[in-house]
Amino acid sequence: MSAPVRMPVVWSLPLDARPPGEPLQQWLYEALRQAIVSRRILPNSRMPSSRRLASQYRMARGTVQAAYGRLIAEGYLVSSAGSHTRVCVTLPELQTSIAVAVQHTAEPIVDRPVAGAWIARLAEAEPAFPMSTSLDAPRAFAPHRCDTRSFPIDTWRAMHLRLLRPSRMAELTDADPRGARPLRQAIAEYLRTARGVVAGEDEIVVVSSVQQAFDISLRILTRPDDAVWMENPGYPGARQLAMAAGVRVVDVGVDGDGMRVDDAIAQVPDARLAYVTPSRHAPMGVPLSAPRCQTILEWAHDYRSFLFEDSHDSDFRFAEQPGPSLKRMLGGTSSVILAGTFSKLLLPALRIAYVALPPQLVEPFTRAMSLMARHPNTLSQLALAHFMMEGHLDRHIRRTQRLYAARAEAFVHHGRRRWQGVIEVPDIHAGLDVAVRLGQGTDEPGTVRLLRDAGIDVAPLARYAAPGSGLPAGLLMGFAPFTEDEIARGAMKVARAISPRIKGSPASAAPYPAP
Repeated sequence: MSAPVRMPVVWSLPLDARPPGEPLQQWLYEALRQAIVSRRILPNSRMPSSRRLASQYRMARGTVQAAYGRLIAEGYLVSSAGSHTRVCVTLPELQTSIAVAVQHTAEPIVDRPVAGAWIARLAEAEPAFPMSTSLDAPRAFAPHRCDTRSFPIDTWRAMHLRLLRPSRMAELTDADPRGARPLRQAIAEYLRTARGVVAGEDEIVVVSSVQQAFDISLRILTRPDDAVWMENPGYPGARQLAMAAGVRVVDVGVDGDGMRVDDAIAQVPDARLAYVTPSRHAPMGVPLSAPRCQTILEWAHDYRSFLFEDSHDSDFRFAEQPGPSLKRMLGGTSSVILAGTFSKLLLPALRIAYVALPPQLVEPFTRAMSLMARHPNTLSQLALAHFMMEGHLDRHIRRTQRLYAARAEAFVHHGRRRWQGVIEVPDIHAGLDVAVRLGQGTDEPGTVRLLRDAGIDVAPLARYAAPGSGLPAGLLMGFAPFTEDEIARGAMKVARAISPRIKGSPASAAPYPAP
């Protein structure tokens, strides 16, 4: 049963200034009427009591009662014995003409250009993230989603309740700009055990997102017109940040071994920064091969450049060892910025991420973080620290790995069974989503529209590539947040939507051939 709708209450009521010489009661009546007609006070809102309004404007209570009485008589307010005075749900017929008059006599809206190259560059691209969001559960097969239903919410609540005792209030003061020390210690331990990365707590900075970490890295490391390597296809949010920063974006192709590093070196060897997802490429899912990891590390050393390593969703692996980490490899510590997030591991709303920095970047990064955002919520940081130190994070990852592995298997099974010849599903070894290829002659934009009309959410692979990249038609489809039954029903809905195109030939099980 849904909760009852609570009507707005007007506690304080700012009114237009009283014109010189206008009687007080007339001014109050007209000001209230205009506020109601212009919908500054919404229908069914509870008005302040006559005593409160009289106190606010330092007038006699009888003056307020007289103005209220006139508005009640004219149908703008309603009141009954023992009840609060409210705005009428249906206003008098006079409302329409008054509202129009108010609209026409108001100051005309004048277009004012938004200055600044940064916002102008952002306006040229489709937003990387939704400009508005829904609280509804994701529809199959929306990508980039973890399963919030599997999160141990009772344990998480207990972490917060423990911190909110009166005896522990001293811990909830302003934190170090690098983040709360207990959390930085927990992250350092997590990186050592889970990723094989040795980083001291003083080299770790807690941020709100990997997106924020890359933004700060661009600000402190690059100047306008510096070259920055970006994977193509790749993460669109990072690419748009680089474009907005005014750097020269160098699109580097991706194949079955990850970023084509040799091509990037041949094209622009003196790039200042490279953004790379070596553990599991976003969105194609392939790891950066060991020879290419070594090549890109040697390049960064030789040219005194930096690597921004986004660990993406590399914690969720089903059939393999963890993918390569540039930060872990020999020689990577002096040039690699390793970034990771807990939003995909735990809850999207958590908005806590981290960077493990080269020693020489700690001080400038901390200064930038202090100036721009100070630090994420201290209470959530400390709760997460306890969550990690007590082993809850490790247990949650192991549990969700098993869960997602079963869902990946179900996705492959149902997809290959029902989407033959139209959507080709590869084996899935890791992550929250998978890049699938569309059959020959299948239109990507048309397929996306067809599926969305059928209630299926997918992302076109073209969204992740620079214009004119020649990427084969495909989709990014998520499986992690959906139960096996939901996957089966979603696969049937997809099959019904694409049924006119199914040719009956078995779908290929080969991995997606990245360009």
